[in-house]
Parts: sequence; C-alpha cells; structure tokens
Amino acid sequence: MIDCHTHWHPDWSTDSPSDPKRWLEVLDRHGAEHAVVLPTRGLMDDTVILADNDNVAAVCRASAGRMIPFCTARIWQGKGAVEEIERCLGALNFRGIKFHPWLQGAPVNHPVMDTICELAASAGVPILCHDGTPPFSMPSQIGLLARRHPRATLILGHCGLLEFWEEAIAVLRRFDNVWGCLCGPHPGALRQIVLSAPLERLCWGSDFGFGSTDLVGYRLRLFRAAGLGPQRENQILNENPRRLLQLPAG
Repeated sequence: MIDCHTHWHPDWSTDSPSDPKRWLEVLDRHGAEHAVVLPTRGLMDDTVILADNDNVAAVCRASAGRMIPFCTARIWQGKGAVEEIERCLGALNFRGIKFHPWLQGAPVNHPVMDTICELAASAGVPILCHDGTPPFSMPSQIGLLARRHPRATLILGHCGLLEFWEEAIAVLRRFDNVWGCLCGPHPGALRQIVLSAPLERLCWGSDFGFGSTDLVGYRLRLFRAAGLGPQRENQILNENPRRLLQLPAG
C-alpha cells in the first residue's frame, strides 16, 4: 500500500527534526510501504518555506526510501518561487510539488504557475494541489491549469472533499493529465468517483501528519466502507501510485 497524501511536521520527530521513526511506526501499523510526504509549516507560514522544504528532504533521506518528498514555494514571490522549485527538484531531489491555493492564498491561475508546470513536466514529477475549498481550490480551476499544460501531471489532492466530488469526477473525465487522490470524500462519494472516473488515474491518501490522530486507519476504513472489491482496491492503493511515482512493482 502507498499513501499518496501525508504531511511531515517536526513534532513527530523523536531524537531530531529529521528522525522519522515514530512517524513510520504509524504507516507500519497499516502496512504502508511508501508515502508521499508534503510540507506542513511551509504551507501555513511563508517565512519558513525554505527551512520546511529542507526538513522534508532530510527526513525523507532518513527513511530508507520509504518517504517520497514533495516541496512547495511561495507563488507570490514570482522568480523566487521558481528558483525554490528548481533548488528542490535539483539539489534536494524532490519527487513532486505541493500547493495549497486556499491556505497559501495564491490561485492556481497565477502566471508563475505556468512556469512551474513546465518545470514539473520537464522533470517528470507531478504537482499535487489541495482542492475542494473555494475560492482558490476548486477541481475545475486545477482542470483549467491542466488544459493549459498538457505535458504536466496534476493531482486533485482531495477529489473535491465532501461537497465538490462531482466536479472532481467531471475534471478527471475531461483531462487525461489529471489524477485524483481519494482523501476526504465520504464512502458514497468515494464509490461514485471510482465507478465514474478513470480508474487508472486514482490513488489514495490519508492526510496523516497534522497531529497524533491516526488518520491512516480512519481514511482506510472510509475507503474500504465504499465496497469497491479487492481488485479495485489493489489498483488504487498499490498499482496506480507505483506508476504515478515511478516506483518498482510490489
């Protein structure tokens, strides 16, 4: 199993800010082999973005390859945002990019996103965007970005959450460079997304890492309550994310 939506915060460290032991114990409890790791502090405080990216890179290096790092940037910085993405994808070997347009206060149609999408496409890494929260984080807005950049791979980080999952389905069906992460919709919506959207572009995530709550177990129970069957579950939890993240078959 691969968790495609988690966060790292130094509060989870045991001996140092880059110690993943306690964090990985939660994934071990549920049989998760790998996890996409997104920033936390940098999404909420622009002044610590560089330090937070460095922390994510360090803890992922200490995880023996199990934690897959995604970086972020301050879109309003323009050239500075592009330079930070270039630093992360280059020297720090990040495997993807994360934006939270609503929390970061930066719409996905900001001009610098065009440059970042092309950078991501050239590097062969996906961009995961929070979605399901107006006014900056709607699935359709991310879909329009995907239309402008057909070489880029964009991920709806929540498949519309509780209210906009039908919009997420429409976007997934319209744009073949958009993936959906099943992290947030209720079981009925999860089932409809899986039955209506392209199955080969769906993955699953827990949003684990914001606190001590075991979100991995909670989201897994919701996912399995959708009654998708073992074949679909395996494709979403294992096969699809391995292809998305270029991981070996397992």
